[in-house]
Amino acid sequence: MSEQPTGTGEEKKTVAIRVSPELRGKLDSVLQITDLSVNDAGIEALTDWIAKQLSDPEIRAKALASLDDEERALKARREALQGLIGEDTSTEKPAGSRRGNKPS
Repeated sequence: MSEQPTGTGEEKKTVAIRVSPELRGKLDSVLQITDLSVNDAGIEALTDWIAKQLSDPEIRAKALASLDDEERALKARREALQGLIGEDTSTEKPAGSRRGNKPS
């Protein structure tokens, strides 16, 4: 994957796929009819595919489980770091308080 400058300040990543000559021929035919670019068609297809996947209850459950795993790992890392620097891990401090941020 490589970054492509767009002039809008938005970073883009390149995604390349390999398709059969038959599928590429169908794609080219539809692109000519619709006046879409390969890029625009790919973005539309990927956006639709992601939405379809995220509407699947099994996929959503896996995503939530993954978030739970990440939160547990972050908590364990935070506790380990607090132990290293001598902070009491039994009381949780509000985010930002370790850097001297004052409430507004």
